[in-house]
Amino acid sequence: MAFRYQLQPYRGSRKNRYTCPGCNKPYSFTRWQDLRTAELLPQQFGRCNRMNSCGYSLSPYDKVSNSISYADDQWRSNLEGRTMSSCQPKPQPAQQLCTIPETVLQQSLSCYERNAFAQLLQKHFGAGVAIDLLNRFEIGTSTYWPGATVFWQRDELDRIRGGQVVLFDESGHTSKLPAQDGTPKRCTTWVHTAYAQACRQQKKQLPAWLVRYLEPGVSKSPSLYGIRQLNKVAVGQPIAIVEAPKTAVICSGYFPQFIWLAVGSLSYLTVQRLTPVKGYSITLYPDASIDGSAFQVWCTKADVLRKAGFIVQVSDILEKAATACQKATGSDLADLLLEQWIGYPQSWV
Repeated sequence: MAFRYQLQPYRGSRKNRYTCPGCNKPYSFTRWQDLRTAELLPQQFGRCNRMNSCGYSLSPYDKVSNSISYADDQWRSNLEGRTMSSCQPKPQPAQQLCTIPETVLQQSLSCYERNAFAQLLQKHFGAGVAIDLLNRFEIGTSTYWPGATVFWQRDELDRIRGGQVVLFDESGHTSKLPAQDGTPKRCTTWVHTAYAQACRQQKKQLPAWLVRYLEPGVSKSPSLYGIRQLNKVAVGQPIAIVEAPKTAVICSGYFPQFIWLAVGSLSYLTVQRLTPVKGYSITLYPDASIDGSAFQVWCTKADVLRKAGFIVQVSDILEKAATACQKATGSDLADLLLEQWIGYPQSWV
């Protein structure tokens, strides 16, 4: 099914980012766009990029106050005055799909001695568990930043759809480095971006797969992180879903009775993304946030999932356990586990 409306893609500048109607923060609001006309929808339709501190989001597919959605209303309006023959929906071109070669992934599965996240796992869990987690989640090493990690994303058909590159500090938090304007910027990017930059710096021609992958119409990483585990676990094992890949990996070491997956962002918890795990018992673990906004967002999304036939509940463990400071910084379950770790007993040394 091809959707008529989508969030306006980011073009590398602030020109297509707007003031949020919820928090009035400039350059933080992404608006919905009509793919047929390329026009923007009314100003109230969009999503604030500050999901934890604001959380404003209104989709044209949302049904407000039990009324029909904007999308349904437009569809009905378009039917008026047409003959039955003209009402047949026009076929929409399928969104291109491009994958990353297996060899690119395999080349990254080494050099863990200089991978900050791999070293954190070994320090925290010991070599045996760390190696198991690195293998299970196919965690790679990147040279984009010294010590950076790659979280590879496969889909339910085992195709490599993308890879997130992240640099962590010694405590397991995402590092920040000064941007060109001097403001601190989180050290996170994507494999295709890092690979393209490396080719340019080395004055090498982009490989054919990367040229195709970088085309604007290509669907990149709409997958659940860690979904490959479903091929190797017992049928019926419960699933736990968090926001970040880091959290899924660390929580797997603590709570192996769950299959830990990550959606990648607070707003990415959708019926479409979770379709491959429909039928499993699912528990959601949203990040901590000020006033519980992230928890409320996922509670609302859980209601939508249940109506679509999912078996899902939302854990309030972070709402109860996180301090005010942890909520203000948006700590996740892995952050709490790492902060509470007191180290190995002296007898182990």
